[in-house]
Amino acid sequence: MVALRCIDQANVSRELLPDVTVPGFRELGTYFFIAPLDGVDLYIDEAPAEAVQVGGQSGWRWTPGFYAGVVVAELLSHSGQRLAEYRLDVAPEGSKLGEGVFHTLLEELRAFDPALLLGTEAAQASIGVSGEVTSPLLAYARLRRNGDALQAALRAVMDHPLTRLQCDRALVPAHHVRRLDVASAVRLLRHPATVAYLNDDAGELNEKTPLIEVTQSTDTVDNPANRALVAVMLSVRLRCQHVADALAVLARVDEKAGTRTPLQPRLARKLAYLDGLSKALARLLKGAPFALTTRAEVTAAGLNAISAHPAYARAYRFAWSSLRGGVAGDLVDEQTWLSPTWEIYERWCFAQVVQCLRKQRPDLSWTTHYPTTRNDCIRVVGAGDGVQMEAWLQRRFRAGDSTPTGFRGISAELHPDIVITVDDRGVRRMLVLDAKYRTSRINVLDAMRSAHLYQDALRWDEARPVCSLLLVPGGGGAPWLEAPEFHAAHQVGVLPLAPDTRLGLSVALERWLPTSAFGAF
Repeated sequence: MVALRCIDQANVSRELLPDVTVPGFRELGTYFFIAPLDGVDLYIDEAPAEAVQVGGQSGWRWTPGFYAGVVVAELLSHSGQRLAEYRLDVAPEGSKLGEGVFHTLLEELRAFDPALLLGTEAAQASIGVSGEVTSPLLAYARLRRNGDALQAALRAVMDHPLTRLQCDRALVPAHHVRRLDVASAVRLLRHPATVAYLNDDAGELNEKTPLIEVTQSTDTVDNPANRALVAVMLSVRLRCQHVADALAVLARVDEKAGTRTPLQPRLARKLAYLDGLSKALARLLKGAPFALTTRAEVTAAGLNAISAHPAYARAYRFAWSSLRGGVAGDLVDEQTWLSPTWEIYERWCFAQVVQCLRKQRPDLSWTTHYPTTRNDCIRVVGAGDGVQMEAWLQRRFRAGDSTPTGFRGISAELHPDIVITVDDRGVRRMLVLDAKYRTSRINVLDAMRSAHLYQDALRWDEARPVCSLLLVPGGGGAPWLEAPEFHAAHQVGVLPLAPDTRLGLSVALERWLPTSAFGAF
């Protein structure tokens, strides 16, 4: 067991043990790790940690970005052999959201739309197993989690493969015949020379010994169970290639903003693992019993045979776990990469807006649409009896020179976080909400730039927003900006929104959207 010593920014030292989830890390903190051995490297989420000298000793420095969850650290020898794995539990920055509150956000966002959790940050969280939602990193996480176990299970199958008896008819010399079935006896009587030979009336001595057709049974590995394993092995290899290509594309278009952790430094080891898994499966496919099958197919007979054999069932289960998609359903002991904490907060705010609108107007028929291929661009529509309400996540406002009407930015293309529009029998209003993962005075005041920009530049046809508000996880940073009187006077401001302050959102929606749209309260 290789223990790893960690020193935090307060100069507190502690030992990290392999395969143990260690709490106490926080986003944007600074941590130093002391090398426990010579000739080793530390990788955190498959990216090399920054090498530094710590008190005259070799070590590494690590600063978690804007994310929270479990981060995997690996200690590798220079030859690439993994010596130990450590699990670092990163909590959100305490002044914004407590750890318990952040987990509440994750659970509620997962219930609303699991796709909004998926991201590229180093931190991971538990996920479900059903549904169709997926991403390249989710697919990689499942290959990485199950790939090594799949190889071990397949080798166990190769040691003791399933066989079945295969009956063939063959011609053999008479002295090799031990038993004749009815069909062989009938065919024998059709050849007088063979009958004469058996009656010692073979004629000339130089006549060849006749061959008699008999039934032979031989063991074969070309059976439905082995064909099914070949089929899933080929599917896993194909998945490796598709995921590698998708990760390479994702790394190229990855946002390089300071609030995101770039994927590129973590890409090399991910691609190396996928390539190694694909090549290992190719080598296994060249060995018995897989190389001796005539085709790859999954049939009911094959699944029945697999379910009755522990080694086969284990191999098939790991292959299926590597291939499945989806993040909905019951939680299981597997994880995927998350979006950064600020983006999770932004998307949670959108979920709260949608739920509040649905609660206030249950008489409307609500539908959800995904106007683009991006899963973070969502349009929720409530329609009925002359009223149409829409809530947008990441609504695009084109520059004014490209579109004279509709949703536009008069001076530039803009993408506010949340836009709510109401058309109530010709009365139209638009409310803009911008989620900011900030709480301190200086950061809130800096973020107010976007509220002023949206209030001044956004148009829905010719209508301006009735108000542009910042949503923040905690109040008190700039309290005068949170006052309803300030909002009414200047049509901008700050609205605290967290699991324990949801009421303020409901009140704000009632205040700024047409009263008739909500009926009587």
